Amino acid sequence: MISVVQNFICTKQKRLELLEFEMPNMGKVFKDYEFFVNYNSEHYLKEVYEIYKNNISKLNFYNNLEYNWGLVTLSMIEEVKTPYTMVLCEDFEYRITYNEWNEMIDEFVERDVGYMPIGRLWKYTREEYWSGYEPGKKLWLYPASKSPGSSLSVDAIYKTELLKEKLIELVDYKSRRFPVHLPHHYEDIFHEPNGVTKWGDDILCAVPKEIILMHKQEETETHLNK
Repeated sequence: MISVVQNFICTKQKRLELLEFEMPNMGKVFKDYEFFVNYNSEHYLKEVYEIYKNNISKLNFYNNLEYNWGLVTLSMIEEVKTPYTMVLCEDFEYRITYNEWNEMIDEFVERDVGYMPIGRLWKYTREEYWSGYEPGKKLWLYPASKSPGSSLSVDAIYKTELLKEKLIELVDYKSRRFPVHLPHHYEDIFHEPNGVTKWGDDILCAVPKEIILMHKQEETETHLNK
Protein backbone atom coordinates (compact mmCIF):
# COMPACT_ATOMS: atom_id res chain seq x y z
CA MET A 1 0.00 0.00 0.00
CA ILE A 2 2.82 2.42 0.94
CA SER A 3 6.47 2.59 -0.07
CA VAL A 4 9.10 4.60 1.78
CA VAL A 5 11.57 6.85 -0.07
CA GLN A 6 14.59 8.48 1.56
CA ASN A 7 17.42 10.52 0.05
CA PHE A 8 19.92 11.93 2.54
CA ILE A 9 23.47 12.35 3.81
CA CYS A 10 24.99 11.85 7.25
CA THR A 11 28.42 13.38 7.80
CA LYS A 12 28.43 13.89 11.58
CA GLN A 13 29.26 11.17 14.10
CA LYS A 14 26.44 12.26 16.42
CA ARG A 15 23.95 12.07 13.58
CA LEU A 16 25.16 8.58 12.68
CA GLU A 17 24.59 7.56 16.30
CA LEU A 18 21.09 9.03 16.17
CA LEU A 19 20.35 7.10 12.97
CA GLU A 20 21.53 3.87 14.58
CA PHE A 21 19.41 4.54 17.68
CA GLU A 22 16.16 5.33 15.83
CA MET A 23 16.42 2.79 13.01
CA PRO A 24 15.09 -0.22 14.98
CA ASN A 25 11.91 1.75 15.74
CA MET A 26 11.55 2.74 12.10
CA GLY A 27 11.99 -0.87 11.08
CA LYS A 28 9.29 -2.06 13.51
CA VAL A 29 6.64 0.55 12.66
CA PHE A 30 7.17 0.25 8.90
CA LYS A 31 8.10 -3.43 8.71
CA ASP A 32 5.55 -4.12 5.94
CA TYR A 33 6.85 -1.40 3.63
CA GLU A 34 9.40 -1.55 0.85
CA PHE A 35 12.15 1.04 1.28
CA PHE A 36 13.94 2.93 -1.49
CA VAL A 37 16.92 4.63 0.13
CA ASN A 38 19.59 6.75 -1.52
CA TYR A 39 22.59 7.66 0.57
CA ASN A 40 24.03 10.66 -1.24
CA SER A 41 27.55 10.52 0.19
CA GLU A 42 30.55 8.24 0.45
CA HIS A 43 31.23 9.34 4.02
CA TYR A 44 29.93 6.68 6.46
CA LEU A 45 28.52 4.75 3.49
CA LYS A 46 29.43 1.34 4.89
CA GLU A 47 28.11 2.19 8.34
CA VAL A 48 24.79 3.59 7.06
CA TYR A 49 24.26 0.61 4.77
CA GLU A 50 24.84 -1.82 7.66
CA ILE A 51 22.35 0.04 9.86
CA TYR A 52 19.69 -0.22 7.17
CA LYS A 53 20.48 -3.80 6.23
CA ASN A 54 20.14 -4.87 9.87
CA ASN A 55 16.77 -3.17 10.40
CA ILE A 56 14.86 -2.94 7.10
CA SER A 57 13.81 -6.23 5.52
CA LYS A 58 12.54 -4.89 2.19
CA LEU A 59 15.45 -2.67 1.26
CA ASN A 60 16.55 -1.11 -2.01
CA PHE A 61 19.72 0.82 -1.17
CA TYR A 62 21.51 3.17 -3.57
CA ASN A 63 24.58 5.37 -3.51
CA ASN A 64 23.68 7.78 -6.29
CA LEU A 65 25.93 10.82 -5.79
CA GLU A 66 24.19 13.05 -8.31
CA TYR A 67 23.95 16.55 -6.87
CA ASN A 68 20.21 16.97 -7.41
CA TRP A 69 17.77 15.92 -4.69
CA GLY A 70 14.67 16.10 -6.88
CA LEU A 71 16.13 14.16 -9.80
CA VAL A 72 17.50 11.36 -7.61
CA THR A 73 14.27 11.11 -5.63
CA LEU A 74 12.27 11.00 -8.85
CA SER A 75 14.43 8.11 -10.10
CA MET A 76 13.39 6.11 -7.03
CA ILE A 77 9.72 7.09 -7.36
CA GLU A 78 9.83 5.59 -10.86
CA GLU A 79 10.43 2.21 -9.18
CA VAL A 80 7.59 2.50 -6.66
CA LYS A 81 4.64 0.21 -7.39
CA THR A 82 2.36 1.16 -4.47
CA PRO A 83 -0.43 3.78 -4.67
CA TYR A 84 1.13 5.78 -1.83
CA THR A 85 4.67 6.96 -1.15
CA MET A 86 6.01 8.27 2.13
CA VAL A 87 9.03 10.54 1.95
CA LEU A 88 10.52 9.99 5.37
CA CYS A 89 13.25 11.80 7.25
CA GLU A 90 15.82 9.39 8.63
CA ASP A 91 16.09 10.96 12.10
CA PHE A 92 12.53 10.95 13.44
CA GLU A 93 11.79 9.93 17.00
CA TYR A 94 8.88 7.43 16.97
CA ARG A 95 5.91 7.91 19.30
CA ILE A 96 3.61 5.35 17.70
CA THR A 97 3.47 1.55 17.54
CA TYR A 98 3.03 -0.69 14.51
CA ASN A 99 -0.64 -1.34 15.34
CA GLU A 100 -1.41 2.31 16.06
CA TRP A 101 0.20 3.35 12.78
CA ASN A 102 -1.83 0.85 10.77
CA GLU A 103 -5.07 1.88 12.44
CA MET A 104 -4.37 5.46 11.37
CA ILE A 105 -3.40 4.42 7.83
CA ASP A 106 -6.61 2.40 7.47
CA GLU A 107 -8.53 5.63 8.02
CA PHE A 108 -6.16 7.48 5.66
CA VAL A 109 -6.86 5.02 2.83
CA GLU A 110 -10.58 4.71 3.56
CA ARG A 111 -10.99 8.48 3.29
CA ASP A 112 -8.95 8.59 0.06
CA VAL A 113 -6.50 11.15 1.41
CA GLY A 114 -4.04 12.42 -1.19
CA TYR A 115 -1.50 14.18 1.01
CA MET A 116 -0.56 14.09 4.69
CA PRO A 117 2.44 15.93 6.14
CA ILE A 118 4.14 14.06 8.97
CA GLY A 119 6.76 16.67 9.85
CA ARG A 120 6.17 19.70 12.11
CA LEU A 121 3.28 17.93 13.82
CA TRP A 122 4.15 19.86 16.98
CA LYS A 123 2.71 22.85 15.07
CA TYR A 124 -0.26 21.54 13.08
CA THR A 125 -1.75 19.51 15.92
CA ARG A 126 -2.20 22.67 18.01
CA GLU A 127 -5.74 23.50 19.13
CA GLU A 128 -5.64 26.80 17.24
CA TYR A 129 -5.95 24.84 13.97
CA TRP A 130 -8.76 22.47 14.98
CA SER A 131 -11.59 24.71 13.82
CA GLY A 132 -10.30 24.46 10.24
CA TYR A 133 -10.28 20.66 10.26
CA GLU A 134 -12.94 17.98 9.92
CA PRO A 135 -12.45 15.56 12.83
CA GLY A 136 -11.89 11.90 12.05
CA LYS A 137 -11.00 9.05 14.37
CA LYS A 138 -7.21 9.35 14.20
CA LEU A 139 -6.90 12.18 11.67
CA TRP A 140 -7.81 15.79 11.16
CA LEU A 141 -9.02 16.24 7.57
CA TYR A 142 -9.21 19.28 5.27
CA PRO A 143 -9.38 20.09 1.56
CA ALA A 144 -6.10 21.25 0.03
CA SER A 145 -7.62 24.71 -0.48
CA LYS A 146 -7.82 25.09 3.33
CA SER A 147 -4.25 23.98 4.10
CA PRO A 148 -2.82 25.36 7.36
CA GLY A 149 0.70 24.93 5.97
CA SER A 150 2.31 27.24 3.44
CA SER A 151 4.42 24.63 1.62
CA LEU A 152 4.23 21.07 0.41
CA SER A 153 6.27 19.12 2.92
CA VAL A 154 9.16 16.84 2.06
CA ASP A 155 8.22 14.68 5.04
CA ALA A 156 4.76 13.48 4.00
CA ILE A 157 2.64 10.69 2.58
CA TYR A 158 1.49 11.35 -0.99
CA LYS A 159 -0.51 9.51 -3.57
CA THR A 160 2.42 8.33 -5.64
CA GLU A 161 1.21 9.94 -8.86
CA LEU A 162 0.79 13.32 -7.13
CA LEU A 163 4.34 13.19 -5.80
CA LYS A 164 5.71 12.09 -9.15
CA GLU A 165 4.00 15.04 -10.87
CA LYS A 166 5.52 17.46 -8.38
CA LEU A 167 9.03 16.03 -8.74
CA ILE A 168 8.84 16.23 -12.53
CA GLU A 169 7.76 19.85 -12.18
CA LEU A 170 10.59 20.48 -9.71
CA VAL A 171 13.27 19.08 -12.01
CA ASP A 172 12.11 21.36 -14.83
CA TYR A 173 11.75 24.44 -12.61
CA LYS A 174 14.33 27.11 -13.52
CA SER A 175 13.95 29.60 -10.68
CA ARG A 176 15.53 28.63 -7.37
CA ARG A 177 16.54 30.09 -4.01
CA PHE A 178 18.02 26.98 -2.39
CA PRO A 179 20.63 24.70 -4.06
CA VAL A 180 19.04 21.80 -5.96
CA HIS A 181 20.85 19.19 -3.83
CA LEU A 182 18.81 20.23 -0.77
CA PRO A 183 15.22 19.11 -0.09
CA HIS A 184 14.63 22.72 1.03
CA HIS A 185 14.51 23.50 -2.70
CA TYR A 186 11.35 21.38 -3.02
CA GLU A 187 9.56 23.14 -0.17
CA ASP A 188 10.66 26.56 -1.42
CA ILE A 189 9.39 25.99 -4.97
CA PHE A 190 6.08 24.54 -3.76
CA HIS A 191 5.38 27.39 -1.36
CA GLU A 192 2.14 29.35 -1.56
CA PRO A 193 0.65 30.34 -3.91
CA ASN A 194 2.33 27.35 -5.59
CA GLY A 195 1.86 25.03 -2.63
CA VAL A 196 -0.83 22.79 -1.18
CA THR A 197 -3.74 25.11 -1.95
CA LYS A 198 -3.01 24.87 -5.68
CA TRP A 199 -4.75 21.47 -5.58
CA GLY A 200 -7.96 23.29 -4.58
CA ASP A 201 -10.89 21.24 -3.31
CA ASP A 202 -10.03 18.17 -5.41
CA ILE A 203 -7.47 16.70 -3.00
CA LEU A 204 -8.34 15.72 0.56
CA CYS A 205 -5.48 16.24 3.02
CA ALA A 206 -4.97 15.12 6.60
CA VAL A 207 -2.88 15.64 9.72
CA PRO A 208 -2.50 13.04 12.48
CA LYS A 209 -4.30 14.09 15.65
CA GLU A 210 -1.28 13.12 17.74
CA ILE A 211 2.42 13.91 17.45
CA ILE A 212 3.34 10.47 16.18
CA LEU A 213 6.80 11.46 14.89
CA MET A 214 9.16 14.12 16.16
CA HIS A 215 12.53 15.44 15.18
CA LYS A 216 15.22 15.79 17.80
CA GLN A 217 14.55 19.49 17.83
CA GLU A 218 13.51 22.56 19.72
CA GLU A 219 10.74 24.20 17.73
CA THR A 220 12.01 24.38 14.14
CA GLU A 221 15.76 23.90 14.59
CA THR A 222 17.43 20.49 14.78
CA HIS A 223 20.30 20.05 17.22
CA LEU A 224 22.41 18.12 14.74
CA ASN A 225 23.59 19.35 11.38
CA LYS A 226 23.41 16.91 8.53
